[in-house]
Amino acid sequence: MRRDERLKLARELHDVVAHHITSIVLQAQAAQLVARKHPEKVEGSLAGIEATGSDALAATRRVVGLLRDADDAVPAMPGPEQLSELVKRFHGHGPAVRLRLPADGSVWPPEVTSTVYRVVQESLTNISRHAPHARSVTVSVAQDRESVTVEVVDDAPPVPARYHHHRGGYGLVGMRERLEALGGTLCAGPRRGAGWPVLATLPVPARKRR
Repeated sequence: MRRDERLKLARELHDVVAHHITSIVLQAQAAQLVARKHPEKVEGSLAGIEATGSDALAATRRVVGLLRDADDAVPAMPGPEQLSELVKRFHGHGPAVRLRLPADGSVWPPEVTSTVYRVVQESLTNISRHAPHARSVTVSVAQDRESVTVEVVDDAPPVPARYHHHRGGYGLVGMRERLEALGGTLCAGPRRGAGWPVLATLPVPARKRR
């Protein structure tokens, strides 16, 4: 297996495992609180954990399919509906999220669509893990004639500079590699005052522009 293929699979595994496992842990923690205060509502919390686990299993099977036969595997092409569902799941156990999408129903190449989804997914996962005091998140996806931009920003209070590296790790590296492979760019870091914006830009091939 070539190095670029190994890197692609490593990014895919990280995205799948980190996002879903983080979600399951957070929902399990919330379920413990619910059990103490409102035991009659525990069933709903457990149903959410079950749904997230099922999603993780399906995603893992898809990655295993890539390992078995990359040529025959069906690539995932999540669209706006899947982004809305991703945000809805995150909002169920995290801060409120506002999602802004292009109003014209833009159609992008599969590799752009999947990368947009992964950037949002990884950014929300990082907020869950590293910004527990965030109260709101804004996810904005926009397009002009040349590119698609994705911005995810939270309102978490500032932390000392020595902790900034915790919000990077393999997830940030994987995002940057995905974007650079498509000719895109990534900027991420603390904002003055509060918040940690992630800004990704992806060029859109001329044949796909409207």
